[in-house]
Amino acid sequence: MPVNKKKIITFLFILILLSLLLGGLVYFLFQKKANPDPKESSYDSRSEVYWQRLQNRPEVLQGPGYPSDLRDFLETLRGKESYLWEGDRDKTYVFLLETYPDERGHVLYAVYVAFMNWKEKTQEVETRDDLSSYEKLTAVNRLSEEIFPLVLRQLLFPKHPTKPPVWLLSFLEDYIQKNPYSYSRERKRIFLKKKADLYQKEKWEIQSWESPMFFRQVVDLIYARELLEMSEEERTSYRSAKQEELKVDFWN
Repeated sequence: MPVNKKKIITFLFILILLSLLLGGLVYFLFQKKANPDPKESSYDSRSEVYWQRLQNRPEVLQGPGYPSDLRDFLETLRGKESYLWEGDRDKTYVFLLETYPDERGHVLYAVYVAFMNWKEKTQEVETRDDLSSYEKLTAVNRLSEEIFPLVLRQLLFPKHPTKPPVWLLSFLEDYIQKNPYSYSRERKRIFLKKKADLYQKEKWEIQSWESPMFFRQVVDLIYARELLEMSEEERTSYRSAKQEELKVDFWN
């Protein structure tokens, strides 16, 4: 009897251990599926090898024979796939290999698949109601960093002086939304600090792209409480004074 009892205990112990191992495996697989690597769908079976090679030598896309404006090329190709080929990715693949009958066709296809992956994930972010515009910009930027190598990011998303003001305004809106009872002095301080971080050594060029509407929106956000108590005539002169004040304070 004691021997049988010992066997039963051993059997139950092994059964519990196997259950734990199986449960752990199921959890791991579920987590992997629930939180996929952004790069996992950056290629399909036809582009995997070339996409992996691009991680180490993305500068090949700057070589002869490749599109000079890569972003425009990919957007045009996306339009053809959607409307001309009714979403048939196989036709896109054939088109690229026929147009670029060497390594370039395979490389461009790998980039296109990654670009479409980025587009899909970007759309998911932009349709989320729980994120502010600044949080969406940040999330989309993070996706581009996770999916594309640096050189490829620079080709697809080149710097432009109109971008920092958009980021800055979104940042200010996000800050005020999360800190609705903050005072205008604190809002102004946060705004100027972020502006210095975003503009850095390109202050003069970027500031030349700041529109009057941009400054009006900034003033309305920072001094919303003060403007609320003024007449329309007072607001006009107050806005003008505060806009000039913000410009001067940025350089001091």
